Amino acid sequence: MLPLKSIVFEELPQHDTCWSLTSGVDGRLYIGICGEMTGGMSAYVAAYEPATEKVNYVVEMASALGVPADNGQGTHSKVHYCLMQDNDETIYAATHCTGAPLNDWIWRPWNCWTHPQKSFSGSGLVAFKPNGDIIFSEIFLPNEGSRCMALAPERQKIYGISYPKNHFFVYDLKKRELRDLGRIGSINPQCVFTDEKENAYTTDDYGKLIKCDADKEALSETGLQLPYATFRNGYHNTLYDVTPSPDGKSIYGVTWTWGARLFRYDFADKYVHDYGKAYGEENDEWFHIIHNHAGGLVFGKDGSLYFTANFKEDGKSVPHLIKMNPENGQRENLGIIHHEGKAADHISRAAADPQGNLYFAEAGNTPTKIFKFTPDKRNEIKIKARRLWG
Repeated sequence: MLPLKSIVFEELPQHDTCWSLTSGVDGRLYIGICGEMTGGMSAYVAAYEPATEKVNYVVEMASALGVPADNGQGTHSKVHYCLMQDNDETIYAATHCTGAPLNDWIWRPWNCWTHPQKSFSGSGLVAFKPNGDIIFSEIFLPNEGSRCMALAPERQKIYGISYPKNHFFVYDLKKRELRDLGRIGSINPQCVFTDEKENAYTTDDYGKLIKCDADKEALSETGLQLPYATFRNGYHNTLYDVTPSPDGKSIYGVTWTWGARLFRYDFADKYVHDYGKAYGEENDEWFHIIHNHAGGLVFGKDGSLYFTANFKEDGKSVPHLIKMNPENGQRENLGIIHHEGKAADHISRAAADPQGNLYFAEAGNTPTKIFKFTPDKRNEIKIKARRLWG
């Protein structure tokens, strides 16, 4: 059985998802602990110290924003791919909607947009230090949630995508000012990533790569499209998870679609390399998207790319840890991700600590947790690039 250590957030027994996990410049891991299936909850940001294996619940988002979780509104119960740490150790976390009000079990933003009680106040951004000291907090995106974000440390800006309107925005941290660059489609991509010049990239509904020029703050089409199976047309082939290569010259990503595809995008030559389906044989049946989910991309110090892929095991969709050699694309199934022998549900994101241990965040079980895995590091490489997106 795959050797794993589970870090379980037992103090939050009803929280059921971790949508954000990032490696901090201070050597800690930061985790967005979220609640989706119980009304009236608040998201937390926790810090995990690898050396001591201690968990500290740093910020409770609803309280930091001054919007109580039990006030009957759509809740600030999710930090959804919107957790980043700056070079000065400042942490930024923004909330996403879809969390139900107290005593409700489901909530839809378009149904409750103008509801006098159940409407969502809007995404809240909280800036704070690792010790929990809050620098500022504000509701910066009225009525909508933040689906995903990327930080530009040198320019002191955050790029993001709103939900449900699917607008691309830039938030100026110095001016505390939001600039809306317009709608990019109907299907929210799950990731925004940046290059070394802090230009930002995401995708439209058909997986066509869109660039936000950092100097002009303007969107443009790149003429590139993410790979998809030949029997499909690219619809819903949006970004799901992206990790930088160790040298930062390219990114590796998976798509959010049926039969998720694995690809590499090289910044210098603007080339998209298709590795085919993330794992397994291509299948022309349109299974539900969650049954062939792929995510949790991270590079190990052994130079291998690690990620997870869900596929059926004894009739149930469970996540497997996959190791890929980036030089030839060969993949190896290392085994099922599990907690005490019980298979996990889905893996959203992954991160690494300074010692080279890898961590994978689970979505779909209570209490939620992250899993620690230690790869073989006999051929250690230097990882220069740091992930600056949620």
